[in-house]
Amino acid sequence: MIYISVFEKLYSILDVVLVPQHYSHRPTFLVMVGIKDKLFGPAGLTILNSFYWGCFGASMAVLAVNFVYRWLVVSEHLLLETFNGWKIWLWFSIPFWYGLTWVCTGYFFSAPNEATSRFIRDNVNEIFELEFDEYIYLGPYLYEKFDNGAFIVHIVPFIGLGIISATIVSSIIIVLLFGSLCYIRINNIVVTTMNSAEMRNLQRQLFYALVIQTLVPFILMHVPAAIMFAFVFLDIDLGFYSAVFSLTIAIYPAVDPIPTLVIVENYRITILHVILWMFQKDSTAGDNDNRADKIS
Repeated sequence: MIYISVFEKLYSILDVVLVPQHYSHRPTFLVMVGIKDKLFGPAGLTILNSFYWGCFGASMAVLAVNFVYRWLVVSEHLLLETFNGWKIWLWFSIPFWYGLTWVCTGYFFSAPNEATSRFIRDNVNEIFELEFDEYIYLGPYLYEKFDNGAFIVHIVPFIGLGIISATIVSSIIIVLLFGSLCYIRINNIVVTTMNSAEMRNLQRQLFYALVIQTLVPFILMHVPAAIMFAFVFLDIDLGFYSAVFSLTIAIYPAVDPIPTLVIVENYRITILHVILWMFQKDSTAGDNDNRADKIS
């Protein structure tokens, strides 16, 4: 969990630094970064943009590994031992390889080129009111259509989009598969356990938290990415609605821990106590200030 927490913080920091905009226009989608008021120049922003792609790809693997680990815990599987000692680094390396795949896809397979720039220049200016020299972008341009009905397929971006689509599909399959296995296992434990009512209540809370935490990344990460990629393949223009993807990615790190914090009673009570303590502290400070004013 510390690993996931550190990763999500780094991802959030990169998101704040870049403020990327996702935009889908027919057979292309872009991750654009405005140049104005940035600490880095176009070359540096392009590299950071590719790292941003890498963070999204790594998040797919982080989710998958997290659900595999949960299933190993609740099933008490022998492979749980691989999360001890040096072997845990093998698990930690999976998000790295996913992320590296996305970095390479963004920087090399989806690099800016004359055809893509010509295709998106006017549309981006119309939607975002940005001149071409005011932003950098990474994104695949799959094919060009001409007025005579002919078209040219750009093989390299097609391969790149196919590779990252495969990583998303693999993550979806793993999350749904191991999430379902955890769901079944925890439900059986709740039904058959002979432990105390308090223990059964805790297991039930963890069960509900698991269900919601399966839905959160699925709704905020997997589904928007799958829809955008599908629309690009089908040459359907999402236009302004592509901004939804930027929003869901930005809020995911903040939303992800909320189900556990709200559903698990011990966490919920602790948070409420802290909030009440803060209000009482502010109220006490305000009363002291009022007394000081009266004395003076």
